[in-house]
Amino acid sequence: MGRLRVGLVCGHFDPARDGVADYTRHLARQLRAAGCESLVCTAHRYARTPGEEIVGVTDRWDVRGVRRAARTISRLPLDVVHVQFAPSAFGFSRAVGLLPLLLPAGTPVVATLHEYGVWTAGGAVGGLRSAAWSAMERQQRADRETLVLTVKADRLLVTAPEHADVVHARFAGRRLEVTHVPIAPNIPVARLDGEDVPSAVRASLGLPPDARLAVFFGFLHPVKGLAGLIEAVAAVRRVVPGLRLVVAGGGESHSVHGGAADAMRRSLEDTARRHGVEQHVIFTGYLQEDDVSRLLRAADAAVFPFDAGVTAKSGSLLAALAHGVPTIATSPPGALDRPTEVEGVLRVPPRNTAALVDALLLVLSDRALATRLAAAGRACADRWTWPKIADFHARMYAQVLRETDREESQRFRRRLVAGSGIRRGGRKGP
Repeated sequence: MGRLRVGLVCGHFDPARDGVADYTRHLARQLRAAGCESLVCTAHRYARTPGEEIVGVTDRWDVRGVRRAARTISRLPLDVVHVQFAPSAFGFSRAVGLLPLLLPAGTPVVATLHEYGVWTAGGAVGGLRSAAWSAMERQQRADRETLVLTVKADRLLVTAPEHADVVHARFAGRRLEVTHVPIAPNIPVARLDGEDVPSAVRASLGLPPDARLAVFFGFLHPVKGLAGLIEAVAAVRRVVPGLRLVVAGGGESHSVHGGAADAMRRSLEDTARRHGVEQHVIFTGYLQEDDVSRLLRAADAAVFPFDAGVTAKSGSLLAALAHGVPTIATSPPGALDRPTEVEGVLRVPPRNTAALVDALLLVLSDRALATRLAAAGRACADRWTWPKIADFHARMYAQVLRETDREESQRFRRRLVAGSGIRRGGRKGP
């Protein structure tokens, strides 16, 4: 048997603007190192991305476009089809959830839920629509967010345990098997080759060698608490005047783009001016992986103040931990009321500028705390690496393929028996 061939279905393969696409890119590359052939199946406009094995399968991801994608995918020499599901990855269309019904019978389908539990029914009849979906979910006929993908997939994976909780709650009548596969850091640690990275990074930013750096890394978004972070840095600078904030990441994403992205950037710049730190907050825009790695290696602290808390499915959080940066991140609302060490992260309550100020002062002034956070964070990030994730997927694909082949053989034998007219007891009918 040759190398197993898997098609990774990602609607918008734009790693610079979408976290699911970035995950898919890492997985595709690592699967090849793990002995699989991987092909990214995406929209036609991304098919010319250099350095990747990509095929365009449709122009759009509505029902008609998904039908077209299914026809194209069915003609590809694939053993397994793996859908990387998130609303943003498919232009906020649920139609990709019809894919298991549109592919040839017997095609093994795996689904990873990167985002789940976010669907809401609006309007005057929203309650009735939710009730109707709940009834179909109890009968395991369809899912409000993925249509039939969740119930028809041969394997269902999630990147966060809370997604599995939602699946189990919705399908409580017939419990679906869900496997949690954590993500890995999305920025590899760059080789140093003897370079004095802290000094070089500060020089590249036009900063003095003794400047203290707090870094936020990731796509900019209104729910990531960046205005509060800027306010907190302004307060901390009264005690640590050498502190600078570096906001590293693109404003353009599939969730926030065009005029909305420009307005968000202007709003953050206005916040910095209002607090008198416009000269001490640096917006880098999108950076290449090696540049992000060097920035993290130079940072005194990494800060992720998301409004809803930061989970382990944040590639940016894991990247900071893997680089040994003392890391501050928000907890889920109501979990904490003060800075608390939790598994290598100094957790703070969300939307609480005073707690964020306290956390920054602690990390910048307490060397023992910073060292402890760095060591524990590295250990946490090392639990799941991309080679480990790729190896898990390769073994899982092989098992799914064996099970599918076995089921197809059983169905074939049943058809032969039915066609021969053999009855129970071995006697042939008239």
